[in-house]
Amino acid sequence: MPSGTLIGMQGAGPALVNRRRRRLDWTRRKTVGLGLSLGLAATLAGCGGNPLNTADTGVGCSVTVLIPSSGNTLLGSVRVRVGGTSHDFARNVNTVAVACGRQATLSATSADPSVHPFTKWTLAGSTSSAARLTVTVDGVLSIRPGFRVPKVAPVPTPPPSPSAKVTPTPSATPSTVTLDQWVSYDSATQSVIWKLVAAYQDVNHGLSFDGEAHGAMKVTVPAGWSVTVDFSNGGTTNHSAVVVTPTGLDPVFPGAGTPSPMQGTAPGQTASFTFTTSQAGSYRMACLMPGHEAAGMWETFIVASGGLPGVQI
Repeated sequence: MPSGTLIGMQGAGPALVNRRRRRLDWTRRKTVGLGLSLGLAATLAGCGGNPLNTADTGVGCSVTVLIPSSGNTLLGSVRVRVGGTSHDFARNVNTVAVACGRQATLSATSADPSVHPFTKWTLAGSTSSAARLTVTVDGVLSIRPGFRVPKVAPVPTPPPSPSAKVTPTPSATPSTVTLDQWVSYDSATQSVIWKLVAAYQDVNHGLSFDGEAHGAMKVTVPAGWSVTVDFSNGGTTNHSAVVVTPTGLDPVFPGAGTPSPMQGTAPGQTASFTFTTSQAGSYRMACLMPGHEAAGMWETFIVASGGLPGVQI
């Protein structure tokens, strides 16, 4: 036997050598078991053991990608890569749960680069024109890729022939205007109707209004107008809707909220309320169920000193 194999065994009999080997094996098994336990604990601690938002576990971490469309056609798609896993998104609203603290890399592909080239990413009011966007997922993130939409030139109307007799028609502007599927107004009566749906399409894990969260939807109404909110709860837990200041819990205007906002309206139920925008300022339409507003369940509500109602997303 080569002499090198005897290092660490000089003066030890076979029984002593066997005991040392058994002790070494036990130590290795204990170390491996401890390493697995710590690894599992670290994995669960990454997002509270549950990366989704629920009334019981609170708010976890996720990435929601909002892809714009033109008519019924999406302008592009997005790939989200987390670690060694890729997620391909090709719907208007897409959400993937991510362990808190992990990094996610997003890349956008235009459906028609020659017509709708990619322009920018928008995240929490900030923008980036980088082709690839890498973010640290430290909460509930909503990210929107932008694509250029070319303006369509109006088709010129040919002048009438000299022999044609033109009968003038009085010009009239309709008083009722529909801004989108949620908001419409009547300038003659100075009134606004807002269809407010909680948890629409389960955006932000149900903590949203009309498919938007974190103030991404901005509704503007002139001061002195009447606003009627037709609220419906499309989620699986209670929700409410109240016009408040960014730090307040009481309605800014009399009657500007659903009944018992801290208890909320049950899933599948509706509530309607009407108020007058008596004071200009920047407010929120928020859910006051515990933890919901902090998780992003609020939209921006602006009372302007003049002008006409508007919606921005």
